[in-house]
Amino acid sequence: MPYHWSKSPASANFVAKSVGEAGLCLHLSSHNSLTPSGFVQFISVTSIMMLIPIFAFLGHAFLWIIAGTLGLTLLAIWAALKASWHRGKVSEVLEVWSDHVNLRRTNPNGSTQEWHANPYWTEIDIIEKDGPVPNYLTMRGSGRTVEIGAFLSEEERPILAEDLRNAFRAAIEKV
Repeated sequence: MPYHWSKSPASANFVAKSVGEAGLCLHLSSHNSLTPSGFVQFISVTSIMMLIPIFAFLGHAFLWIIAGTLGLTLLAIWAALKASWHRGKVSEVLEVWSDHVNLRRTNPNGSTQEWHANPYWTEIDIIEKDGPVPNYLTMRGSGRTVEIGAFLSEEERPILAEDLRNAFRAAIEKV
């Protein structure tokens, strides 16, 4: 799963925000299946494969048209993979105290968005079919509704929703 808790909600030591650090911290990040070394390998293999048709045109004027087209194709693949990586640099951190919840989202451009609420009054909603995506996961509190885990798969969002409910329940019980 592309998210992990700092510890299990049952073993967390929840205190008020004014007293100390968050009792529980959830880190969510998008999953990139292509590693940097995998990127280098893919581009290398693709460029070698693109050289094969060029050998058939050695000594012909048509060689430069084929070479230019393949070079532009390789450049387009490179740019698309880099853009995909850039869009995938999104992360969210949810900190839970006994009396406070803080969600901080870091966007690919480096900007951050924050949301604060009280775990007692926070509602975890999952919209199965009528949302923008299947199993649309939101949290509502302090007069605002925010999406959490937008980059998670459709199957992972209900699991996260249950984990969040358990964590908030544990935080409220420790008060």
